Amino acid sequence: MWIWQQGNWPNFEYDAETVMLALSDAISHVAPLMLLANELDQDKKLALESKSLLDEALSSAKIEGEILDRDSVRSSIANRLGIGKVGKMSRNSTAFIDVLLESVRSSSSVLTKQDLFKWHRTMFSDKPILDNLIIGDYRNTQMKVVSGRYGKEQIHFEAPCLDYQCVDDEMNVFLNWLQSDNINSGYIKAAIAKFYFVTIHPLDDGNGRFSRMIAERCLADAENTNIRLYSLSTEIEKNKKEYHEILEKCQKGELEITQWIVWFLEQVKLAAQNSMHKLNKIRSTTLFWDKHRNISMNDRQRKLVVRLLETEDFTDGISRKKYKNLVGTTDITAARDLIDLSNKGILISSGGGRSTKYHIDEN
Repeated sequence: MWIWQQGNWPNFEYDAETVMLALSDAISHVAPLMLLANELDQDKKLALESKSLLDEALSSAKIEGEILDRDSVRSSIANRLGIGKVGKMSRNSTAFIDVLLESVRSSSSVLTKQDLFKWHRTMFSDKPILDNLIIGDYRNTQMKVVSGRYGKEQIHFEAPCLDYQCVDDEMNVFLNWLQSDNINSGYIKAAIAKFYFVTIHPLDDGNGRFSRMIAERCLADAENTNIRLYSLSTEIEKNKKEYHEILEKCQKGELEITQWIVWFLEQVKLAAQNSMHKLNKIRSTTLFWDKHRNISMNDRQRKLVVRLLETEDFTDGISRKKYKNLVGTTDITAARDLIDLSNKGILISSGGGRSTKYHIDEN
């Protein structure tokens, strides 16, 4: 029996003592992040949010089996936040960032089905309509998650409703629940809202992304902010197999979803920890540029230094070959650039010969 077939659906249940322990643990990591972030000036706060949005967009798409171009997403974020250098943007990345930002910025307002439909049309504006995919409205047919070849299919999940009116009725109940003051913790509400929405599965496509976006709205509301300083989807993507297993397990049988809520709160904690690392990186980056403000660098060198400071792309250092590919230059020029940065105290090297790796000198 699916969870929505229970007589008291959708009155979810959970063990309060177990959940409160997980909640306390999550908040103990989110609270210092929010406190330190609020001490940042506006530019640094936007810099931290831009990193979270970048992670969120890339990871949310990856969970659904899609790959967005990192530079395009970064440019879309820079364009919308008004920070950094704006380069080439794609419609897909811009659409996702537009929807995510509008959703979070309006987190204290009532979510309506008109909002959902508008965001769905925006997010799928560049997607070909195949198999009568419904865009900007609820689905009107049965929905199942199935794997395996024909004749030996395995049904992982079946959503409620066989027609549009039933989906509309379920979503009206959901949206009313979402705006009611029925749960004393916004973090617990975020966990349930994400699970509740994806169980209804009201859209032909994009349900996972929209469920995470709704959870982000709840988290923003709980934290009394309209910006996102950590990425939930990044942690879910790291633990995607476990994510799908827990969802599938909790969508069968009783309405008791303690395991799901505890797992969700664990991802919030991990996301806050990851963001604290980024915040510390922003601080060290500021100190770095203060220290080296008078040192000249060409555009190639500056691109490398920014990448090393602002991302985790080259945690084990960058080789001459990788640098050459990154900036599009020759072996001789790459070697000259890297040696020059080392002589100026920007980089330090390790290894030797072709195995030489270069790292930012943080001393």
